[in-house]
Amino acid sequence: MSAEVHLKGAKELYQKAVGEFNRAKERSDGTILRDACGKGWLSAVEATYALLIKKGVKEEELPKRGDRGRRYLAHKYGDKELELYYHSLRNALHIEGYYEGTVEFEEVEGYLEHLVSYIRKIEQLEEEKS
Repeated sequence: MSAEVHLKGAKELYQKAVGEFNRAKERSDGTILRDACGKGWLSAVEATYALLIKKGVKEEELPKRGDRGRRYLAHKYGDKELELYYHSLRNALHIEGYYEGTVEFEEVEGYLEHLVSYIRKIEQLEEEKS
């Protein structure tokens, strides 16, 4: 897949996360809020794959399971700002939001704004020529 395909997937998942968030907020439902966080994290993963491809990592070299490989590659290929976005989104959406369910609606709304910024910054990167 190309970086564009991963970015398209990231945007689609982001929209699903926003939809889930709105539904959760309407119902004051923490379970649906956790689902929104999960979709938000999956969006961040797709955006990270786009980043890595833009930096010259081949699709078959992308880590498909577990955070360790993605975390390492985000550190290796992302600038400091993108690396911080990655770690922040992982902690906020994946760990605290989805697994622990310890974030509030206002927090998730802010994290989703950070997520769209992360996607946009990756979208603006030029692809490196191999």
